[in-house]
Amino acid sequence: MAAHFWLKMLVTLVAVSTATTAKGLGPATQNRGHLGAAWTPGGSQGVLGFDSRLTQSILVDVGGFYSPNAAKSSENQGPWVLRHGLYVTPGFRIPHRNKSEIKTDVIIRAGFGPVWVASSDFRFDEQINPGLHGGADLMFRYKEWGLRFEGRMWYVKPFNIAKKMEEPTMIPQMGSSVLYQF
Repeated sequence: MAAHFWLKMLVTLVAVSTATTAKGLGPATQNRGHLGAAWTPGGSQGVLGFDSRLTQSILVDVGGFYSPNAAKSSENQGPWVLRHGLYVTPGFRIPHRNKSEIKTDVIIRAGFGPVWVASSDFRFDEQINPGLHGGADLMFRYKEWGLRFEGRMWYVKPFNIAKKMEEPTMIPQMGSSVLYQF
């Protein structure tokens, strides 16, 4: 009786493993390094990141941006200027066919990370805050090299010293980068 049970288990295990290997391997790994520049009201930044595909449609981008220039006030945006930041941004690739030599990807992203913001009301003294952001990337690639265009909206709640309270703020960021896929 026990031998019969183990024989059934062995047959089931072989059947499951055969069915699993018949599907084949998942999609090939795609890792992309990117280097570029970004613009936000009141400043510009250099951007560096690493984007990796987890599944056919899900990717994660990890990177940062740094503003080497002095912050400037922005009349339309309010007193807060986005300066530096680190981010982790999972994304969902919008499925589409890519039959031409130039490959395209559209990725919808939302993520988080610490950001440094400065206020024009207080001599542009910087403070660090947790930030949330969302946006989209548009990528064009020929073989290993390509271009990436991104648009983000950052949500932060910096502390206003004069009002003695947090100010919910949304700050746009747009950028472009050169990417290399390996």
